[in-house]
Amino acid sequence: MSDNQLSQFRQSIDNIDAALIHMLAERFRITKAVGSHKAEVGMPPADPEREQEQIKRLRKLAEEAGLDPEFSEKFLRFVIDEVIHHHERIADEAR
Repeated sequence: MSDNQLSQFRQSIDNIDAALIHMLAERFRITKAVGSHKAEVGMPPADPEREQEQIKRLRKLAEEAGLDPEFSEKFLRFVIDEVIHHHERIADEAR
């Protein structure tokens, strides 16, 4: 593999990483609004039924995309746990 080819691969990876970060930031902006809404209407920060639906849906998407569903679930669980933490903090601040 030439250094130029390696540089091109790495640039592609860097671009994808940047897109992932921006998409996660947007996701967290939206989930912050969800957390605020839940706090306003007195809903609990976590919704285990929704979480299971999301995990099932994203495992299927991962399989279709050729990505390890176990990895996808671990990644999503990490994101969900962080969202719940944010929702708990928002609920505490609303009290």
